[in-house]
Amino acid sequence: MVSQSPYQIKESYRSIPFVEVVLRYTEGFMDNPNFELSDLAKNKLEYNLLQELSSIAEVILQEELDTFVADGNSSFEEFVGKMDLLLAVKYPVLDRILKLKASNFSKHIHNITRRFREDSARLKSTFNLEDITIKDIDVNLGDGHNGEGTSLVHLSNGTKLIYKPRNINICNSYNHFIEWVNSKLEINLKTFKGLNCNNYGWLEFVNYEEASSEADLQDYYYKAGALLAITLILGSKDCHHENIIASGNNPFVIDHETIIQPFFNIKAFRTWDSQYKTPLFSVLESFLIVDPASGSPLDIVGYGVKGNIEVVELEKKVINPNTINSKRTTRFSTRKVIDKNIPLLRGKYIFVDTYKEHFINGFSATYDMLSDSKDELKATDSPLNFFVNNEVRYVWRPTFVYFKILKYMRSASFMSSDEVYYSALRNLLSKAFREENKKDYDFILDFELKQMVNGDIPIFNLDSSDNTLGGKNSPKIFEYSCLENIRHRVDLLTPEHKEKQLEYILRWINS
Repeated sequence: MVSQSPYQIKESYRSIPFVEVVLRYTEGFMDNPNFELSDLAKNKLEYNLLQELSSIAEVILQEELDTFVADGNSSFEEFVGKMDLLLAVKYPVLDRILKLKASNFSKHIHNITRRFREDSARLKSTFNLEDITIKDIDVNLGDGHNGEGTSLVHLSNGTKLIYKPRNINICNSYNHFIEWVNSKLEINLKTFKGLNCNNYGWLEFVNYEEASSEADLQDYYYKAGALLAITLILGSKDCHHENIIASGNNPFVIDHETIIQPFFNIKAFRTWDSQYKTPLFSVLESFLIVDPASGSPLDIVGYGVKGNIEVVELEKKVINPNTINSKRTTRFSTRKVIDKNIPLLRGKYIFVDTYKEHFINGFSATYDMLSDSKDELKATDSPLNFFVNNEVRYVWRPTFVYFKILKYMRSASFMSSDEVYYSALRNLLSKAFREENKKDYDFILDFELKQMVNGDIPIFNLDSSDNTLGGKNSPKIFEYSCLENIRHRVDLLTPEHKEKQLEYILRWINS
C-alpha cells in the first residue's frame, strides 16, 4: 500500500484541486525568514501560489486519477501517495515548472518586502507616508515574467502602492508629457506619482470610483477622448480593459510599458494588427476602441463596447476536488467582460454613447492642438524628449495568445520530456512566421521558446531609440523606433487623417 501524503492541509486550502499533491512544492514557504509579513498574509500568498500550481497540474492529475479509478482503486489518499512518488518521474517537465514557479514566487515576495524596507525613506518622501509596514500583498496583477509580476501592496495605514518589477521611468516620462498637454489645452488630465528604482519601481494606486454626477461623466468622456488622441500620437499598444481605470471624472491609463512602441511593418510575420486588418497609424491600434466589424475580441476593449457587460461561455472546472469522485467537467459560466474601465453613476455602467459629443470634442481638441504644435513637437527642445532613453516593453504577440498556448501545453502528452515539450512549443509558435522568412526571425523564436519553456510570457526590453530586438548586432526589424514612430505620426496629422479617425470613433460608438 502506498503511503499517503505527509503534508498537513489547512482547511481553507481544501477547495484547491489536488492541493495535497502540489503542496510539497511550497514546503517551507510559511517559515521563510525572508518574508517580513504576518502569518495571515503569508497564508493568503501560499493559497494564491497553490492555486497557480494546481491550475498548471490539474489536467494531468485528473487524467491520472481517472486511470487510477478505472484500475479499481478507491482511496484518494493512496492516489496522493502514488503521485508523490510518480509525478517527477513520469512528468519531469511539469515537475520542473512547478518547482520553478514556487521558487520564483518566493523570490518575488522576498524582493517586495526587502525593497520596501530599503526604500523606506524615499517611499515616505514620494508618497507622503509616515512610519508604515506592509500589511498584505495581492499578487499577479499583470503579466508574470521570471516569477515576478505587478503586485498591490497594502500598507498598515490603509495606503496602497503598486509594485512593478521593472524600470518605470517611462511612467514619469508619460506624466511629463500629459502635463505638457494640460498646459496647452488648459485641461486637467490626471497623473499619478511614481518612484523609479532602476530595475523596479513603486506607483501610486488609482482607486476605481463612481462618478458623482452627470457633469463628472461629461468631464470623464471629454478626457477619455483626449487620451485617445494622445495614444494615437504616441503609437500606444495594449490599452485593453485591465489597463484602464475609471476614477470619478478621470480616466487613467495605468500600464505605461507599451505607451510608446516601435513600428513593425514586415509582411513575413502575421501580426495581431494584420490579422484584424487594423489601419496603420490609427486610433484603433491602441485597442482603447475597436472596429466591431473587424472580428477582433470585444471583451477586452479598453473603453468597452456598449452593452457588452458579460458573456456566457464554456469553462473546464474540477468538481468534488480532493476526493476519489473528482471530475474535470465542462460547464456554462458567466464571465464579466468589463471591469474598472467603465464609469459608474448610481451603480449603473455608463457607456460612451450617452456622452459621445463630449468624447468627440475631447478627441478633436487634442488632435487639433497636436497638429497645431507640429513645430514644437519637432524642435530640439520638444516635449517628446521626455521619452528619450526610456526602457520600453515590447510583446511580440498579444499576451493572451501566449497564455492560450501555455494552457494548451499543460496536456500529459507534452509533459513527458523536455524534448517533446520544446518541439511542440516550437511548432506552435513558428506557425505565425511565413516559411520563406523563418530563418530571419530565428532569434525571436528562440527568445520566445527560452521564456515559455519556463512558463513565462516572453517580454522584450528595448530602448526607445532602438530599431532592433536582439541587441546592437541583430538586424534592424522595426521600420521606426519608438521615437521615430512618434515623429512620423506628427507629420501625418492632417484634416483628412482626422476625419478618418472620427469615422472609426463613430463606428465604435454606434456599434
